[in-house]
Amino acid sequence: MSYSPRRMMNDSSSNKKRKSELDIINIIFKLLALIFIVVTIIFYRSILRLNMLPTSYLIAFTIAEIIFTLLMTIGVGKKHKTYKLNIFCLIIILLVSGVYMYISNYANATTEFLGNMFNEVKEVEEYYVVVRSDSSYNNIEDINGETIYAFQTEDDVKNDIEEKVDVTFETKNSLTDLGNNLINEEIDVLLVSSSQYNILSEEIKEFKNNTKIIYTANHEIKKTAEISTANSKYTMNNGIFNVYITGIDTSGSINNVSRSDANIIATVNTNTHEVLLTSIPRDYYVTLHSKDSKDKLTHSGIYGVNETVTTVEDLLDIDINYYVRVNFTTVIKLVDTLGGVDVYSEYDFSAQGYHFNQGYNYLNGEQALAFSRERHSFASGDNQRVKNQQAVIEAIMKKVLNSTTLLTKYTDILKSLEGSFQTNIQQNEISNLAKSQLENMSSWTIKNNALTGTGSYEPTYSLGSLTSYVMIPDDTSVANAKEKINDVLGE
Repeated sequence: MSYSPRRMMNDSSSNKKRKSELDIINIIFKLLALIFIVVTIIFYRSILRLNMLPTSYLIAFTIAEIIFTLLMTIGVGKKHKTYKLNIFCLIIILLVSGVYMYISNYANATTEFLGNMFNEVKEVEEYYVVVRSDSSYNNIEDINGETIYAFQTEDDVKNDIEEKVDVTFETKNSLTDLGNNLINEEIDVLLVSSSQYNILSEEIKEFKNNTKIIYTANHEIKKTAEISTANSKYTMNNGIFNVYITGIDTSGSINNVSRSDANIIATVNTNTHEVLLTSIPRDYYVTLHSKDSKDKLTHSGIYGVNETVTTVEDLLDIDINYYVRVNFTTVIKLVDTLGGVDVYSEYDFSAQGYHFNQGYNYLNGEQALAFSRERHSFASGDNQRVKNQQAVIEAIMKKVLNSTTLLTKYTDILKSLEGSFQTNIQQNEISNLAKSQLENMSSWTIKNNALTGTGSYEPTYSLGSLTSYVMIPDDTSVANAKEKINDVLGE
């Protein structure tokens, strides 16, 4: 068989073109291989920093990495340098690099979030110097020589004011009386905490509209009783523990103390994979741990999260080593980030300009908050409110644990919690808990329970001698709650 010069030239040109394409692909391949090495280093650094993957996962990743590297080495070997194989190897490198970058992004976002979350927890109470809205006093200097009336205040706040003006302080035994005295022009200047100010705004009609704040001072809450896992068998490392979830009734900075509007004990047993959510009505009439005086549970939040936790420990005679503290902003931002949630309502009712139908309602952040706070629409009052709060929590958990949500909104969820979420849980404890769950991937049973009681009007430590609405605990309900908690703990 003979070949024409023209055909031989075409074959030679085709071979040169193919060789040129292979050279270009080989250059691209080597460049991507170098990028892949960098991405791999970043990937391993990210997951090791996160420290949440079990050893078995790390071993599996490493074995897969070795196999993949060997295949890539074969792919660029001279004996196997074919067009199709090179293209195949390029696609594999791009896919694996993309997966590694995706996981690294999640791991880095989690590490950053946890690092910010475990900063020192500070709780700050704002104190307001309040006058009537038609008063000629507009700033702190204007009240020089005046008497400032207060119900309960802190020495450092008084010292702060006395450094600026010459005033006299006088203490009274009823917060509500002081609020009425200011409105009725019997006194001219009132000093109250932000929590007391909110209470007066609820107890006295038009108090907020008829007053103005002319000065704000900050007071850092001192821990009344440290919450510690020392000498306790109920810890995350042991797999059985209680977490107190407290939702304060304020927006903005999570550092601001306020009344504890939602009170839920999450009892967790990682051995049996059970979670029990025990809700306590906000107006439960309890003995404050450090004050040894009767008050509403919601008012315990005024004195710091440790006061709330230790008060509930006394009430139920249980050990609570951990807490999670959230506020209105947390709920609104989280639900909106999730794109809304489906919440089941047992009743038709309206609250804060929204109407909720019996059955499932698709709610945004503001609506979910309104749904979980309402009690006046129900004959059982606070008893129904805690059920609604549990319904919102359950709806959020279902949405968050949805695989599509986690894949598409994970980093957004973490960002939504920044600045509106506090806990004393340590990072290594969360890491160990995550490792344990990833190792067995067991499903969990979530149960709900709620303490109940009957309405009454009694004096409270935070309001003084004036009586206000409280819920007297039902002893049987308290005993049953303690028993159910201990059952989950394995007692």
